[in-house]
Amino acid sequence: MPLVDSKQNPSDAFIATMRERFPTERLIDETLTRKMRRRSGPPHRSQTTAALKERLERFLSKRIEGPFSVSHLRALAGGSSKEQFAFQLKWQDDSGPRDEMLVLRMRPAESIVETHPLREYQALNAVRHVIPVPPVHWIDSTGEELGEPALVYGFCEGITKPPQEGPYNPRGGFGEKYRKILGPQFVRYFAELAKCDWSKSDMSAFEAPRVGTNEGVIAQINGWERVWQEDCIEDFPLMTLTAQWLRENAPPVDHVSLVHQDFRGGNFLFSPADGRITAILDWELVFLGDRHADLAFFMSPLFGEVDGETGKMFLGGLVEEKEFLADYERLSGLPIDPARLDYYGVFSCWRGGVNSLATASRIMMGEKTHQDIRVGWILATAPLVLSRVHESLKGRL
Repeated sequence: MPLVDSKQNPSDAFIATMRERFPTERLIDETLTRKMRRRSGPPHRSQTTAALKERLERFLSKRIEGPFSVSHLRALAGGSSKEQFAFQLKWQDDSGPRDEMLVLRMRPAESIVETHPLREYQALNAVRHVIPVPPVHWIDSTGEELGEPALVYGFCEGITKPPQEGPYNPRGGFGEKYRKILGPQFVRYFAELAKCDWSKSDMSAFEAPRVGTNEGVIAQINGWERVWQEDCIEDFPLMTLTAQWLRENAPPVDHVSLVHQDFRGGNFLFSPADGRITAILDWELVFLGDRHADLAFFMSPLFGEVDGETGKMFLGGLVEEKEFLADYERLSGLPIDPARLDYYGVFSCWRGGVNSLATASRIMMGEKTHQDIRVGWILATAPLVLSRVHESLKGRL
């Protein structure tokens, strides 16, 4: 049965109140406001291949001079937050004739994370010289041409999980062979992200916090607490208490980095032949702020894997903690502050609670997502996430 409550048909006054109570970055505010103004609209319905191909051809005709052809358009599996379609494009640019597989990445009616494609577009361009990422070609930031805000970027070859070797083990992780190959690459790219000089790129979609202030993390808290207030179906006092603690203890930033917010196993592709990482994916949550937010998220036990033979814990299934911290500091040239790492551990748990306790149920019951089953699985993690939030606050109040 579809969800029906006052938040499913929000008034202008409610939207205005949310914007006033929780000031955040301009494009985050724009994205969340758009979500609320469209919420009472129809449920999500995927576009037909024929209709989408027609829209895509009109979109490309305004950006490609000369003849081109679109073929083999098909939906891609995976991903909780965006609809993705692969297609073959033949065209010609300044470099000559091109025939490539591309990806159309589109926002559904509502997403498990509401993001603005221009931020993702600019971040990919900012890091592409130091980190392997999909090349971005075109953007429809408003959705006026493609039906929903969207990016078109290059298709990257690779897999996210190692090929099965030996008896199936659902907790086998990457295994010793691929850990040795992938771990050093992953840490190197993690460090490159932290020290990347984003100031040389167009970052107009972002608002960088000033070094020595905590204004950036306060803006992040505001954004996520606004999502909580707009999406939650029932109150959880623990979430409110955690938000209050985060505000009162928000640390200043010492170096402004591009923060991915989902840098982990499963969000990169690699070649099964040689283990080379071919692309770091899912840049939709990126912001300018404290690198410790990325570190704490990656180091969460939720993403760890215990080696079945040695009993050792590997962060993200890839590296041991002591080795990871030492290599990250050496490669990035930036120190790791245990206090800030601890703070962002609480922040990551709380942010996960917003997704699983509020947004997952909201968009699934409101029929706003293309991934009901996957989002339902995220909803099912709510007790575990709430337990993690509770555990992270122990001894702090």
